[in-house]
Amino acid sequence: NAENLPPQTLRLLCREVSLLSADPPDGIKVFPNDEDVTDVQVAIEGPEGTPYAGGLFRMKLVLGKDFPAAPPKGFFLTKIFHPNVGPSGEICVNVLKRDWRAELGLRHVLLTIKCLLIQPNPESALNEEAARLLLEDFERFAARARLLTDIH
Repeated sequence: NAENLPPQTLRLLCREVSLLSADPPDGIKVFPNDEDVTDVQVAIEGPEGTPYAGGLFRMKLVLGKDFPAAPPKGFFLTKIFHPNVGPSGEICVNVLKRDWRAELGLRHVLLTIKCLLIQPNPESALNEEAARLLLEDFERFAARARLLTDIH
């Protein structure tokens, strides 16, 4: 996929990924792919005080040929019970859709996704059951999210 990007975008991306690797946000580890810089692998620690605490969630950002004009696509590789994560791991968050601006960068995206683990948004749900439980019975939602976190 890297061959589809203009040289200046590749340089920007390499710089941003190496900065993220050297100085990652708290609780986030970035694993650059030397073969394909557009495939950014990440591990996010489940934030304390959430049903995801103690979990380590693998995810990836996929950058298309229009990046940074177009947002990356985010996917959880670790199974997670969350209103904003679909069955194949796709992530629904505004920063990856309508609120995207090229100057936000990957650090902002990763911090936003980590915040989503702290504060799910049932209004933009990809997992209707998780959204319903979150709104109607937080304890059942939290128990189910903890169970999947413990298993995976």
